[in-house]
This record gives sequence, structure tokens and C-alpha cells, in this order.
Amino acid sequence: MIDSTGANRARLAPTSVPGQRLAASVLRAGLLGGIVLAASACSSDSDDPDPNAFVVRSTGHAAASSTTPLLGDGPWLAYRISEASQGAGGTDFNEDGDTLDSIAVRVNTATQSREILDVAADALHLVRRTMFMVVSESADGRDWNADTDMTDRVLLYLTPNATEPVFLDTVTPTGLAAISIGGTLTYASDTAPTLDMESNLRVVTVASSGAVPGAPTMVPATIDPSMDGITFELDGSDGDVIFLLSDEGLEGDLNGDGDATDGFIFGVLDAGSDTPEAICSCLPIASASTPTAVPISSGGEWLVAFLVDEAAQNENLNDPALFSGTWQPANCSGVPDTDMADAVLHWFQLTDLTMGTAAKNTGLVGAGTATAYAVRSGFVGVVSPEAFEGGCDLNDDGDSLDSVFRWVDASNPADPVLPVTNSGRLFAVDTAVAGGSGGVVRLSDTWVISVDEAADGRDHDGEPGVDRMVIAAHNPSNASQNWNFMHGASNPRPVGVTWMAEDPESSSRFFAAFSENFGTIGGGNGDLNGDGDAADSVPTIPRIQTGNQLTFPGVATATTRNNAGITVEENIGFHRVSEADQGNSDLNGDGDTNDFVVQRFSLVNSFQRALMGTSTNVNSDSVETGTGDAEFAAFLTEEFLEGTDFNGDGDTNDFVVRYMRLPQ
Repeated sequence: MIDSTGANRARLAPTSVPGQRLAASVLRAGLLGGIVLAASACSSDSDDPDPNAFVVRSTGHAAASSTTPLLGDGPWLAYRISEASQGAGGTDFNEDGDTLDSIAVRVNTATQSREILDVAADALHLVRRTMFMVVSESADGRDWNADTDMTDRVLLYLTPNATEPVFLDTVTPTGLAAISIGGTLTYASDTAPTLDMESNLRVVTVASSGAVPGAPTMVPATIDPSMDGITFELDGSDGDVIFLLSDEGLEGDLNGDGDATDGFIFGVLDAGSDTPEAICSCLPIASASTPTAVPISSGGEWLVAFLVDEAAQNENLNDPALFSGTWQPANCSGVPDTDMADAVLHWFQLTDLTMGTAAKNTGLVGAGTATAYAVRSGFVGVVSPEAFEGGCDLNDDGDSLDSVFRWVDASNPADPVLPVTNSGRLFAVDTAVAGGSGGVVRLSDTWVISVDEAADGRDHDGEPGVDRMVIAAHNPSNASQNWNFMHGASNPRPVGVTWMAEDPESSSRFFAAFSENFGTIGGGNGDLNGDGDAADSVPTIPRIQTGNQLTFPGVATATTRNNAGITVEENIGFHRVSEADQGNSDLNGDGDTNDFVVQRFSLVNSFQRALMGTSTNVNSDSVETGTGDAEFAAFLTEEFLEGTDFNGDGDTNDFVVRYMRLPQ
């Protein structure tokens, strides 16, 4: 078994494990490309640059849920634990008479000190090592804001050297309460605005590591038609940009459609600005869609892409009459869209919006649940269902059943909208590929898509009788460049993945589970991990090599095909290993081969790879490292998978928080 006490280094069972050496054919072909990562199965202290690194320790705490965020900042780890699952019969930590709460915890991973803070928390944030807690008074059983009731939701803070949380403010009773970016926390106060250009948003700054937060300051609203302030909801973030929503039922008609019934008017806030402002786009976002924000080259400027709900705007935004030139593909000229039921891609550059320039309508349609994409070189895109384009056959395969990736230049709102209309460059996308990408990932200047050959009606891998999901890359700045389906540092070949996700820390690479069966093209055996089949996926960290050619460096171990959970911190990679796919190997020594195990590896060959502990099969990162200066990696272990009671409550039904220090 992997050591359950965490006192010793986690290590493999002493038996040899199939597939721990890269297949020679892979090394010769260079299919993965670039660096080939270390492939030894075992780890010893001498392998590691820091003898204190990678010692896996159990906190002994049952997480509040299998998806509990594990936050990191410097040595500090913060999370929530379940009262019901902590101790035999549960434990009432906040002494409110029940064991129904999720309790805030922080751990100093350098000193191994653990503090159960006895506060029922809805959410936690770490800002320069100062901890913030969003707390429901009714759940916690305390009147934190001293207003003689316990009906509020409040924001507390705790500095590293303090032992008791301090009340900061009362926050909105529902929805996302706060978002932390850099040294600031932006939150939605429960104090309603009353004056022109006021908002309910507040920002607090933690000036230095572990400092007491400064006094909250109000974020002004730049557009206020009713001149009595605007109330915003927080809707997420991308980079430094926070996405906001406002409700016309409270604010009046913001989008100029003659009614005040639209509930999701889109706005943004640049949390990286010295003087952040809440800026209204005054357009209704498709509420289930995902907006995007990326920094572009011109001095801290941000490009934002989002999908506008036609029904809420009461306008047909993809009517061909709105556009000139070659906006519409030739084979679509007889099938104009005439409804107001679509979600239509718009974009703006933040400075332009601040100065009053309206968001630019591209007329490109996405599903109401789609993601709007943008790349730093100044292009925006969306996956367009042909059925929503008036039944237009965008990829010219004889049907209108596909979801096709489309994109357009977003450098100047005064320019005409001229998306690519050549069906030879429009491909059906595998929107269901695991990893949450929707079939598209963004590099700094390159689109990468997973193309569904069966839906596309075309062969892209040189095997017309076999339909696969094939990776293609394209730099939209090069208008004459076609999509590239051939990848690798040498002997380029088609590539497919079963999982892919963006790297939140770098726009020069992404994460993917490389499908072995592409190694069988041209007569190869495809068995990268040496377990006797070509049915697995291995973890890779693809990069652009030259032009639109990708390389796929990785490790020769079977990752979990649809939940690889790859993440990287300071050239250290982590991912989930599937025991069943790795040659039915018992990697955690519990007597079965049904489990999922966290593996670490080095991107620069500074140490050998090793298995660190039993994981979960939850759709999430395999480990969490928090902010850029995190000194550790944390993960959840599902007790049932290993058959070990890590938190000593007499069962194996919990998800227990564990961590390892990283080399310092």
C-alpha cells in the first residue's frame, strides 16, 4: 500500500510494472516530439533535487465534497472539511448543534501545522497568504455582522499569524460572492447602490504577504441609465478580467430593446487596473455560455469575446443583410437565418468599450451553452452548429448536422466582418472531447481543434476507412495557411487525443491525453506504454514547434483516458494513471486494478517519475497547486479506491485531503 500515514515517501509496490519504458519505436519516430520525459517507475531520495520534496502527507481531514477546491498560496493550503464525515458519527466543530456544515481549515505545509477554524464556510479565498471566508450566518449559528439576526452571508478574513477570523463585510445572499486575482479580492456587497455611478461591488487589497486587508473601496459603474447606481453579480473570470451580470428588473432597460425583462446583461471589470471600473457592454449574454478574455499585444489591452442572446436582445443578429462582402459562405446564400433564437459571437477591446465604442457583432452563431474563444494575436471564434445557421452546410459534406469551428479577425471594430468562408478550411469539431475545452484550445496565436472525421465527411489521417478524432492546428494571422493535421518533431503524423484542456499558466502549450491507436497508422504497433495493446492514452503537453506544427512530448504511462487531470507547476507535471489501462497493474498495492493514482514527472528530466498516491476519478485537476508561488501540491484520495480509512472515522467512504511539498 502507499503509506497511509504520510510519514514516509509514497512509493510503488516493489513489483515491476508493465509499460514503464518508452517504446523504442516511439523514440525512433519522434512522434511525441521535443523532450522525452524520464520514464523510470521508481523514485528514491537521490532522484529528487530536494530531499524534503514529494513526501506525501495526509491531513486526516475528510473534504466537504469530492469537488472541494484545494487552495494554495506559498506554504498555505486551505480547504473545507465535512463535519458529518469527520470522526465517528461526525463532529460539530462550530458548536451550532448539528454536523451538517462545511468547516474552513488551513494547513501550513512547511511546518505541518493544521488549524480547524470552526467556521461554516461556503467558499474560501487566499490572497497573498491572507485567508478570506464566505460564511452563511444561518449555517454557522452566529451573528457575525452584529445586526441582531442570523440571516446574512458575510465575508471574514484571517491573516497567517491570527487565530480568530475578523468580520469584513456583508455580501450578496446568493450567487458567487467573491473572486480573487493577484493581490485583490473583488466581492459583491449586500449594500445596494443609491447614487449615480455607484455599484455594489467592492475591492480589497492585501498590500503584502500576510497583511491585514485594506479598507474596501467601491468599484464605480461607468454606465448608469437610471442614475441611481447598478447592482452586479459576479459571473467568473479569465485572466485579470472579471465577468459581471446585471438584471434589468433592478436597473431598467440597459440594452435599449424597449423592455426591462432581461436578466443577464453582460459587463466586465479589469481587476488588474489601478482604478477598476464596472463596464457594461449593455448586451444580454447567453446565460449558459462561457465568455473569454485574453491580453493582446497593445500595452495591457484585453480582448473579450462573448455570445449575445438574440431573444433577449429582440434582434436577428446573424441576418446576412447586416453584413457586407464575403461574410456568408457561397453555399449558404440560399438559406438565410430568419429567427431570433441564436447565441451570436460579439467582441470588444476593453479600452474601446470604456470609451463608448459598442461591442462588435460577428454574426457567427454558437450554441447557447458554447464557449466564445479568443487568441492573443487578435482573433475570436466559436463552434457553430449548422442547424442554427439556417441549415447551412458550412463544411460542404452534404448535411447540416455538424458543429463547425469559425473565426474572424478582432483587431479593429471599424473593419468589416470577414470570417473564413471556404468550406475547405471549415471542419466539424468533436465538441464532446473530455477536458472541458468544447473541442477547441487557444494558444497565444494558434487555434487547435479536435476534428470529428465521421461528422466532417472527410479523411484527415490517411486512412479513409477509419474515422477518428484528429487534431488540427492553424495560425489565423496567416490567411494563406491551411490547417495542419500532421504533427511531431520528425516524421510528422496525424494525432488524436481523448482529453484536452488549456494550461491556465501558459499560452504556449496545452494538456492532452494522446491516443495510442494513432501509432497503428502506417503499420506501427501503437503500444506506447508497453502493456501489449494500443487502446490507451498517454499524458502529453503539446507545444507549437514551427508554424502550425505541434509536438507532443509526454510520458509513457496510461493516463485516465477521459479524466487525465494534467497540471504543471514549476516544470513538475502531474496526472492520473489508470491501473486498468496500465496493463491491469496494481499500482497502489491494494490487491485490485480498478484504481486511479497520481503520478508526478519532470519536464526537464531533473528527477525520475513516481506514483504519489491514490487519487479520485472526479473530473478535475489531478492536483492543485494554487498561485504561482505555491510550495506544494495537494490532492484528494478516495478512501474506497484504496480501502484505507485515512481520517480514522471507521469507514472508507470519504475523500481525504493529502499534500506534498515541492522542491524549493
